[in-house]
Amino acid sequence: MASTRSAASAAATTSFEVQTIDRVYDPDTAAAFGLHSGQVCVMIHCGSRGLGHQVCTDHVRTMERAMHRYRISVPDRQLACAPVDSPPGRDYLGAMAAAANYARANRQLLSEAARRAFATAAGVGLELVYDISHNTAKLETHAVDGVERPLCVHRKGATRALPPGDPSLPEDLAGAGQPVLVPGTMGTASYVMVGLPGNDAFHSACHGAGRVWSRHHALRVVRGERLRDQLEASGIAVRPSSWRGLAEEAPEAYKDVDAVAAATEGAGLARLVARLVPLGVVKG
Repeated sequence: MASTRSAASAAATTSFEVQTIDRVYDPDTAAAFGLHSGQVCVMIHCGSRGLGHQVCTDHVRTMERAMHRYRISVPDRQLACAPVDSPPGRDYLGAMAAAANYARANRQLLSEAARRAFATAAGVGLELVYDISHNTAKLETHAVDGVERPLCVHRKGATRALPPGDPSLPEDLAGAGQPVLVPGTMGTASYVMVGLPGNDAFHSACHGAGRVWSRHHALRVVRGERLRDQLEASGIAVRPSSWRGLAEEAPEAYKDVDAVAAATEGAGLARLVARLVPLGVVKG
């Protein structure tokens, strides 16, 4: 089935963080990723800037109208779906792939801007650890009840977390496993984790801390100017495109990323490799 629930993120905020690694949990895996304690890193969290959300909105309507044709009923219209090989299913997967490609191009441009900035300001280069998409639907093969079956795996608020030895991994990461990037907020830590064997969530893990406040609620209780002052008092430089946008992304609006990372490891989805803390943040 092709469901529109996982088409893309509703948010169009781009996060660009300069961070430092303050803790390494697995030195061997960190070394395989090119990471070490005290290192300065850049983590970019950007999607399709609203295109994927529009894809989701459009195809929810289309599939909702088509469900009676396929005798499908769902408890929530946001779960509207159709068979993968049907016209609405193929149309959705094509539109979603276009949004994912657009998001990837955005991250490539932002990465190039970061390289130029570091080369100009510090005379150093940046090497890519990993670039991974989230909020996508992907056709994969997984064991279900002991039988290998083709599935359409939807990862909403999640990303792939391939274990060591997976044939989809590039050669230089085959022995370590796939890096799993778990961004926190501009006032908290972020994590690099790695995929584990035996993951029964179709090789999936979270892609961030996740919100506990809506953007509207954050705007009601947080002032962007005051938040900027609080962050800078903690040694974190922040450059927002607007005070409204800054308030929407307040650290309090998100879950405790330390607890999220611990729960991810406890569930056997991925394990900790390194923790990063922010030095400077650009939100836009």
